[in-house]
Amino acid sequence: MRSKTGMVRYVALGVGVAVAGAAGIVAFTRVPPERTAVAAPLTLNINLEPPKLGPPRFAETLDVSTFQRGNLHTHSKWSDGDRPPEDVYRWYRGHGYTFLALTDHENRVSPKTFAALERKDFLILAGEEVTMLAEGKPVHVNGLCTKKTIGGGKFKTKQKALLHGVSRVHAQGGVALVNHPNFDWALTLDDVRVTRGAELLEIWSGHPFVNTEGNAERPSHEAVWNTLLDEGWSIAGVAVDDAHHYGATTKPGVKPARPGKGWVQVFAERLDRALICEGLAKGRLYASSGVTLTRIRVTGNKLSVWPEEEGAVVTFIGGGGKELAKIERGPEGDATYELRGDERWVRARVAMPDGKMAWTQAYRVVR
Repeated sequence: MRSKTGMVRYVALGVGVAVAGAAGIVAFTRVPPERTAVAAPLTLNINLEPPKLGPPRFAETLDVSTFQRGNLHTHSKWSDGDRPPEDVYRWYRGHGYTFLALTDHENRVSPKTFAALERKDFLILAGEEVTMLAEGKPVHVNGLCTKKTIGGGKFKTKQKALLHGVSRVHAQGGVALVNHPNFDWALTLDDVRVTRGAELLEIWSGHPFVNTEGNAERPSHEAVWNTLLDEGWSIAGVAVDDAHHYGATTKPGVKPARPGKGWVQVFAERLDRALICEGLAKGRLYASSGVTLTRIRVTGNKLSVWPEEEGAVVTFIGGGGKELAKIERGPEGDATYELRGDERWVRARVAMPDGKMAWTQAYRVVR
């Protein structure tokens, strides 16, 4: 039993604790809340003006007047031509060509085989037409400067066939030429697109069944080339014979595919197999179906060509195949285009009244 004194102490103690607790609560509730720092207003330096670009100029410069004339697509009796290889080589050698790639179907022709026919002013390149069939259509890729026969065959799709041809040519360190997209209306633009990395595209052919100019439903070979250039390709356009007939007559009802109609002129100071192959690989050439250029010059902002033939008209072409200017050969023999600033690439097409032409490669524009 607690005494009164003990009870008073207990009560007093309890009151003291309660008072102290209350004071603590009051003290706690009176502590000011923490202040949150307020960020300074964000200042953005936005320049609404477009960046200033320098004057337009060509990405590369060149001035070339020495060329090596050659043909990259022709046939002999080793496939479906009408004359033996020796006769074919002699024909080109005797008509002012400095090199020839004989491209028989499924049969690489080695320069060593016919080395006796070479001269100081005529050499032989290795060549083969890699011949494939897909979706009922012919799919052909020329292998140039290769080391051994590649061979084609049947493929499920045209695109797989094209990839086979181009990749096998490149595996040998060769130069891949995509042949005649419109032959038998075989290749669409989407088919050709899978060959990105191929160095060359036929934009003109002397073969009567190739349909170089296209039709109402299919673009011309040159229009296909324009699209690829617009998409950033560096593929070079070439002209070829695709000759099969060297004799005076052909079989009844057969349209002859004759030699001497389309060729390339490779930029090379001297006739050397390695230089020719390098020129083909890098697109250092112009193509022709009968027009001769004596000089091509690309300076900082000008593209100039010198056609040999009087009456030649030079059309300068840009993105989308747009005609930028049409100029006749001037007093100095040249036609020159000066950049305006809105071009992505520029090339020249030279035409004669009789329909013969020449094509430079496309030269890229930078700023």
